[in-house]
Amino acid sequence: MILSKLDRYQDKDKFLEELRKKAFDMEMQNHGCSQVVVQIFLDLFEENNVPLFMAASPFAAGMSLTGNNCGALVGGLMILGTAFGRKDIHEGMNGIIEGIRPCRKLVKYFQEAQHAVNCREITGVDLSDPKASEGYFAGGGLMKCSNIIADVVVYVADLLYEENKKRK
Repeated sequence: MILSKLDRYQDKDKFLEELRKKAFDMEMQNHGCSQVVVQIFLDLFEENNVPLFMAASPFAAGMSLTGNNCGALVGGLMILGTAFGRKDIHEGMNGIIEGIRPCRKLVKYFQEAQHAVNCREITGVDLSDPKASEGYFAGGGLMKCSNIIADVVVYVADLLYEENKKRK
């Protein structure tokens, strides 16, 4: 991801609010928490990375419907890893640590905001159970998840935006 593409957004607040709306709407219409986060950033950076998008697919409803790690969080980590991650295995531990710093910020933010990182704890339901899933979404669950996804997108976008400013 070429962070300098963010230079076209002069008003950070407006930029973040536009992304929030796009992320919310995309989840409401298409579903797939992790893939929505990834697609928002692929669109933002004008990239067509089908393998990255596909790699995000198993993280729906907490890692393949298991209720484990929230897919929105995983998608955010994937994007941050794409921007800051180690580029070569021979960079060793230093390469890993540098790339993990912004990721840790996201995880800490997410834990504070959601009081959990696991989908089942956040939603309070086992989304692999069709009846429970139907009840959750009928009761406004999709809106809750869409807001979580939008929050992750905004947080990640803000990190990327600020990093781009630092690099100038």
